Amino acid sequence: MKEGKLSSALVKRFQLKESIGKVLWHSLDENGHIGEYDMQFGDMIVKGLLPENIEPVVVEAHEHAKRDDRED
Repeated sequence: MKEGKLSSALVKRFQLKESIGKVLWHSLDENGHIGEYDMQFGDMIVKGLLPENIEPVVVEAHEHAKRDDRED
């Protein structure tokens, strides 16, 4: 996911001016599941957002190499 829409409750909680933000980073476990996102909404960065609180707006698939497969 490249961009996502935050739930209205969290938009209000974080006092955001907009509900659609850009994904800056996401965690990824060994099974390929995302646990949390860091997103930017205008000038504000919100860290540790749970996937269930975000509705994908722009989805772009990408892959991550396993640590064992990375070249140093």
